[in-house]
Amino acid sequence: MKLYIGLILAATMWFIMFSVSTDFTNTIHHNYFWYAMSTSTFLLTLYSLLNQKDKLKSLFKFEIKYVWIGIIHAILLYLLSRFGMWLLMYLFDWASPQIEAIYQTRNQANPYLIGSLLVFLIAPAEEIFWRGFIQDKFIQKYGLKIGTWIGIFLYVFVHIWAFNPLLLLAALVLGVHWSIMYSKFGSIVPGIISHSIWDCLIFVVLPVPLSF
Repeated sequence: MKLYIGLILAATMWFIMFSVSTDFTNTIHHNYFWYAMSTSTFLLTLYSLLNQKDKLKSLFKFEIKYVWIGIIHAILLYLLSRFGMWLLMYLFDWASPQIEAIYQTRNQANPYLIGSLLVFLIAPAEEIFWRGFIQDKFIQKYGLKIGTWIGIFLYVFVHIWAFNPLLLLAALVLGVHWSIMYSKFGSIVPGIISHSIWDCLIFVVLPVPLSF
């Protein structure tokens, strides 16, 4: 029951943050996205930690190799993202507006604030909730392979509220990557490092140019 309550909470929060189908959610998405994302991920992290108290030691297991693994994977994911977005913009006229829609939230706050929130709160919180709680619970219920793929599907699905195919594609590629990292290492630390660095690179430090 706690697993499904967590999913309902996440789906509701992601709807509020990403949907523009109501006046309320449209206002949140276009004006207060980073505050909503920070609040949502913080609350989901608390919920996850309270319900995974018996697994915290293994979830946060640390080895020095996780640092360079996380850094390398972040850089590879960033390069893949840049190439993929460039290719889509080159091939399809509809790609640029969808990428621009993803990036419009960057105008809502100071880039230093956004970068800090991504690195120290949002990215770690997403890994704690989606991999350390949701994926872990489904792995316990259905085994490693099926549980991992259920976790990936749910991570992608909650982004559907944006009705942005490129956002869903990005969530799929990234979700597969970070989910496999968790399944392989049994720790969310490599994923947190990778996710945090990738987020900061793609949104703040070296965002994708929207024109050639």
